[in-house]
Amino acid sequence: LTPITSELCCIPASYKSNPSDLRCKGTCFTERACNDTSYPFSSADEKAMYPTLDNRTQRYKQDLRRECQYPPSLVPPMEWCQTPNNEQHITNETITRIIPNIPPMGCGTGAFQNLLIFPSAKLAFCGIPKVGITQWIQFLRFIAGAKDYPSVPHYKADVSFFRFNNLDPSVQKRIWEDEGWTFAAFLREPAERLLSAYLDKVGEDGGRFFKNQGLNETMTLEKLIDFLARPENATSCDVSKRNGLTWCSDPHWRPQVFSCGMSERLDRFQFIGNIENAADHARELLEHVGLWNTYGKKFVHGGEMKGKGMCTVKPITLNELESDRGLRHLGFQQKGAYGNISAANTAYNHSRGSKSKVEEYFTPDMLKFVREKLYGADFKLWELVSRNSKLSRGKELASKISSICSLDVRSSVT
Repeated sequence: LTPITSELCCIPASYKSNPSDLRCKGTCFTERACNDTSYPFSSADEKAMYPTLDNRTQRYKQDLRRECQYPPSLVPPMEWCQTPNNEQHITNETITRIIPNIPPMGCGTGAFQNLLIFPSAKLAFCGIPKVGITQWIQFLRFIAGAKDYPSVPHYKADVSFFRFNNLDPSVQKRIWEDEGWTFAAFLREPAERLLSAYLDKVGEDGGRFFKNQGLNETMTLEKLIDFLARPENATSCDVSKRNGLTWCSDPHWRPQVFSCGMSERLDRFQFIGNIENAADHARELLEHVGLWNTYGKKFVHGGEMKGKGMCTVKPITLNELESDRGLRHLGFQQKGAYGNISAANTAYNHSRGSKSKVEEYFTPDMLKFVREKLYGADFKLWELVSRNSKLSRGKELASKISSICSLDVRSSVT
């Protein structure tokens, strides 16, 4: 809420490349991003604790690319509470496999693609496309001090420092095995999420998104479901037409349980929330990790677009905050002061009203197939989470999904 004194856009000093599009990839209106080499971290000491993959050898990076392209399987085993793999010794040439039988950490696409770290709170939040990930990245940048935090954040260079996938393997292992780190994720009803992705992408350039994926440009929802239901015969992610639901699938409709190791280590997640109850669950999570009073309740959704549209959005000023417009969404993920709409549903028209359109787009048979077959694991987990008004605990959820994950059974096995 402090006044903006700079109109510049800068790339963090330690970022390894120098992109030409400073407005969409740089941090704007933020003097510290231009002058402080420790940005986006709070200090040089904090920055030193989170080195990236850039420090690894070229051989390591080549091996990692091969491991990502040819994973052990194109779908996870779905064990829910796999025995922790804490004995792996990390060297400069070791490909990190904290969870066996899924793509290793560091893949551009895969299990840990959207796991975000909040260092000051020791929070590792599993962002999932079409489940409010945009707002969580904006909140991460708000904490880092980016004055353009209301901008579309996905291409901002400063975000890369907080992506778990980009961290050095020794740091990834340290965070994963440290019980002091809180792992959390929010889920969404899978049919509604699929419809949201479809409506979002079919509206892009008349459906050109689907054509670029090797699909018909006039893709209907029924055709998309049929495409995703086809078995995947490939053995790697190096394919042009990625039918089926695998690690190779577009993350907007990749199953939610494929994210961040949930399918194998749901018990590692202290908290699982429901996007339908985002206001209460986001506040509960941020209070638990100590971010609500310092940042959560001060976060203001939306802003004023400048220059290059959604890449350079200025935050709402103190005067605007005191007006009706400014009060509309004060507090991260909170509902508007007027009406009962969550800020997560209004940011930049990202929502397509999919919840109210499920009956319009799905026949009863289509809906049953999506929930019970296509996204059966997602729906099973979401049903359990949706029954709780409070955040759900990963260990309790795992024990309800699989009898093997019962605390009594696991103790007898070990």
